[in-house]
Amino acid sequence: MLSNKEIRALSREQLKGHWLKFALINLVMMILAGGCSYIASSKQIMSLTFVQILLQLIIGLGIYKLLLEIAKGKGFSFSNFWQPGRVYLRYLLATILLTLLVFVINLILMAILGAVSFSMFIGGASSVMAGVSGESIIPFLASAGGGLLVLLLIVFIVMFAINIYITYSYMMLDLIVLGNHDDIGAIDSLGASRKLMKGYKWRLFKLMLSFIGWAILCIFTLGIGLLWLSTYINMSIVNFYLELLKEREDLAKELNLVEPVEAYSGYTGDYQTQDSENVEVKAIEEVKVEEPVKTEDPTQDSE
Repeated sequence: MLSNKEIRALSREQLKGHWLKFALINLVMMILAGGCSYIASSKQIMSLTFVQILLQLIIGLGIYKLLLEIAKGKGFSFSNFWQPGRVYLRYLLATILLTLLVFVINLILMAILGAVSFSMFIGGASSVMAGVSGESIIPFLASAGGGLLVLLLIVFIVMFAINIYITYSYMMLDLIVLGNHDDIGAIDSLGASRKLMKGYKWRLFKLMLSFIGWAILCIFTLGIGLLWLSTYINMSIVNFYLELLKEREDLAKELNLVEPVEAYSGYTGDYQTQDSENVEVKAIEEVKVEEPVKTEDPTQDSE
């Protein structure tokens, strides 16, 4: 599997000549989403919020599909942007299920926080009421408040870590759904992403961390640089996914996620793209076995 540095280099090479196209697509998505959000808040039309979410899902999925085709060496074709209706439906259902999962987990964590905080306060208050002098009430409240702040911090860190874990477990959901495998439903797509990312979440997390510098620079461009940076990040995720399929080929076959090799542009060190014909010739040359030279037996009598 390629290193994160090689994945970023490969992504930049593949995006040559396509940066502006994706920046314009991202700009259209931002304008449409921002317009729906503004109208929904100013006119109190809540249905537009749902429209905004749908637009972001459709455009986001289309961008991933375009990037996936480029990564496979098929080039840019806007006809690949639109997907069959069942793909959108499957992705929407999977997204809803994932949102519910995150909501329930966070709700449970908040309930635990509330129960622990309440028990701490009641336990401390009962000890004061049991015979401690009134002068100790103020120190008790101070210590209880400090303990609660520490508890809140711990729970926040735990919630953040769990949400990061869930996010990276299902990071490949979009690309799996785009495979348009009719035998893989919404729930199976979630499960496939979780299994595929097992043991690779930290590596993908480090890949995402490597873009922090670019994100900081985008602040000085008033966010305009994000139109390009988001494409760079998404292309890196696509290449990470394709590398992951090759790295975990047996699991990918088991999950019916095997992608056709065809003209996938692999990293060669000097950014040369190989087509499928050259790869096939190279493979034949590698497995070619030198035939033994036939020699005449000197013991045989010539006729």
